[in-house]
Amino acid sequence: MKILLLILISFLFARPALADEDALAKCRQIEDIEARVACYDEFVDARYKMGSGDRVETRATAVPDAQSLFGTNDADAKRIVETSLAIEQIDQIEAVVTEVRKSATRKLVVTLDNGQVWRQLDSQPMRLKSGESVIVRKASLGSFLMEKQSGSRSIRVKRAN
Repeated sequence: MKILLLILISFLFARPALADEDALAKCRQIEDIEARVACYDEFVDARYKMGSGDRVETRATAVPDAQSLFGTNDADAKRIVETSLAIEQIDQIEAVVTEVRKSATRKLVVTLDNGQVWRQLDSQPMRLKSGESVIVRKASLGSFLMEKQSGSRSIRVKRAN
């Protein structure tokens, strides 16, 4: 009796898998590419009970570049840069200041032409105007320094975005 029950259960569970294989094999035999894709779509729609208006959302991720990741403290971003994407590591960026404002603590908040926003951490004075070229470079212990291209004075900064 137990053996008969096991055979019946295995047959019931194996039946949908065999039907899936048959349907996929049928789609694979279609020569016309558009018809083959339509067959696969019908299979997926039936399998996952999707309506004709439903769509499977796929998230397209933009591949980051070295400049867009520069200054972030995200360990995952750093791992991605170093291993899988093989984006070159850079030690500095050059950019043009598009906006300078002071925070509530009277420290600079600098927006660059590449969209990055950097805020001052130290209290060193630095005159900076829109349109000036700056260099942001890596410093010790994961910090960053911003300096004008025309001068030697620098301020310690942290990326705000």
